[in-house]
Amino acid sequence: MKALGYIFIFYIGFYFYRLAENHKKNKWLFGFLGIAIYFLSLLIYPLYLRFFNVEDIDEYSLTLVSFKSFAIGFICILISFQLLNFFWNRKKKTNKKEIEKIGK
Repeated sequence: MKALGYIFIFYIGFYFYRLAENHKKNKWLFGFLGIAIYFLSLLIYPLYLRFFNVEDIDEYSLTLVSFKSFAIGFICILISFQLLNFFWNRKKKTNKKEIEKIGK
């Protein structure tokens, strides 16, 4: 099971690396940023259980908590990837001089 986790983390870094490469941003920074976002978002559900469901914490199984943490991490990765892609794909202002150069 650990090997699947390592492969998943590799692909997170790889896709963020490729996204930054396609938009001419710092590749390694965004590769590691994607991995960091995943690990930080894994902590959301256990912290929620700890601080908001203190009485019921003994009733949860570790497997269920791990699966829900993975799901939240995966959703956060998808959202952050799509947000970066959306902001970087915005059309930039084009100069009229650049448009005139196309026809020449």
